[in-house]
Amino acid sequence: MSIWQWQYSFIDAVENLLKQIFQTLELSTVSYTFAIAIPLSGNDLGDIVLHRSDCGFIPHDFKGVFAEAQDNFDNDPEQLFFMSADSLDRAHKDSLYPKALRNAIRSILSNHDDKRQQTSFCSFPVKKNNHWIITVIQLDRPSFDRQYRLTKQEHEIPSMRKRRIDRCFLEAIVYRVLKESENELQKSSESNTRSLVNCERVIEDAASSLLQSIEVHISKLNKIDLLSFANAIAAERYEGAVSEGRLIICQTNHPDIFAKVKLKTPIDIYNYRGIRKLLEVSGNQMALLCDIESVWGLGIPLDTYQPSQENLFEIRFSEHYTWELVHAENIMLRVEYRQPRLPRSRFDKQLFCDRIRQLFEVNRETANRLIAAVEAAVKQRHGTMLVITPEAQQETIRLAAQSTVIEPVVITKEIISHVSSVDGAILISPNGIIHAFGVILDGKITKNGSSTRGARYNSAIRYVDGERSRQVNCLALIVSEDGYVDLYPPLKQ
Repeated sequence: MSIWQWQYSFIDAVENLLKQIFQTLELSTVSYTFAIAIPLSGNDLGDIVLHRSDCGFIPHDFKGVFAEAQDNFDNDPEQLFFMSADSLDRAHKDSLYPKALRNAIRSILSNHDDKRQQTSFCSFPVKKNNHWIITVIQLDRPSFDRQYRLTKQEHEIPSMRKRRIDRCFLEAIVYRVLKESENELQKSSESNTRSLVNCERVIEDAASSLLQSIEVHISKLNKIDLLSFANAIAAERYEGAVSEGRLIICQTNHPDIFAKVKLKTPIDIYNYRGIRKLLEVSGNQMALLCDIESVWGLGIPLDTYQPSQENLFEIRFSEHYTWELVHAENIMLRVEYRQPRLPRSRFDKQLFCDRIRQLFEVNRETANRLIAAVEAAVKQRHGTMLVITPEAQQETIRLAAQSTVIEPVVITKEIISHVSSVDGAILISPNGIIHAFGVILDGKITKNGSSTRGARYNSAIRYVDGERSRQVNCLALIVSEDGYVDLYPPLKQ
């Protein structure tokens, strides 16, 4: 049954937007999108429409939706609120039933989620052609549960109202996609929807929403744009040096903070250059202390802090244009060159093993030696590059003038920890033999480079693409200064 003219392309557009976002974030999780149409009046199950038909539900599954929505509506505390103007009061009352309906839909879906090992999210109902349209996004529960998230889901605002707050970046993304679906449904003009919005914009909006939720945990109000604030600090330099250091966000005089230094005159939150200058004295032993409105001191969190309080967060600046949002040592968000991304492990051992097995014939002993060597390079925290190629011996001869050639030696973490301190790549054969270090790579111009990444990353891409054009399997491991590892080329599906 068709409720509105372009409902088929609409669901495709929502699903495609979500897939584009997951691709951009390199997130492999299963998702499913469908819409529920509930009649505006009456309680006939035959008038409930599900699109798509293979969503795993039938109208009968929602037999209790009408009674539960009415009960939610009748018992909503906001029924007691009265607005000064009749039009405002009417608009307020009109907003209560769709909220009640969404909660009823959520309740019904959650009853099925546990046995299906999924997590369901619902949009706010939009009125269209005598129906309430609710967009549903379902995520594979194990994938969703792998994301570290906070526990608090709502925040009470004045007058007994409650506002939903994001618990993690992935949840914020899903709700932003649902918001875009609401916006599309509310458009007055009917159009054959093929796409909703640029996926990078949705990702940025989701990051901003998550940071707003963090601010609510601290100050109960949204006073600043924390995303823009952190980006501005990460972009600042002090005497040519990039931003590095820690900034703790918590209430002034938080009981689980030991303030070693208190500023006589706090630095206003919008004084980016002043905060950037002070960031120079922060580090592992001391962090800047910020109460959202200003930086008021330097100190450290105490072991007495209970993560369940969810009122003490940290922003870690690691290099130019790069920072992370951290709670209780769990990374919730990572932003590089103003591009928000899901947190990831610094070195994914399984992914690395999958790639070397796909590209080379490597036994378990050699794989373990390579893993240990990469982990040693990660711990150095000054950045390096390892290139694994069956042509390592020949390439060492060819690039001898722009490298340090050594007698072939079996790779160990001790050797890597030393030779990785020299700029340039380390040439390794698939059997775990080091042939040269400090290698300045050449290569061909390629479309796979990135203007937002540094010279080390792009030189690795050029070299590997050049080797692949010669039908030579080659794998580059690019270790950034903050210890994250990029593998190139991507794993073939």
